[in-house]
Amino acid sequence: MTTLHHDTELDNAILFYQYVMVMKDGKMIGGGLIEGYNEFEIQVGKKLYSREESSFIAAPAPQATIHL
Repeated sequence: MTTLHHDTELDNAILFYQYVMVMKDGKMIGGGLIEGYNEFEIQVGKKLYSREESSFIAAPAPQATIHL
């Protein structure tokens, strides 16, 4: 799982339909696909999250199974 910091990472997540977990204070507060962003907020699904207050982590979708 990778934390997304830069606009290019957000663009790649949009382009490749990558699932993103939204974390705040160590708790998951949302998740889904990034619909758009600006310098202050990121829209994940239909909700807006502050870039300063939240962390955005690229992760497998919750229903996905990874076999190693």
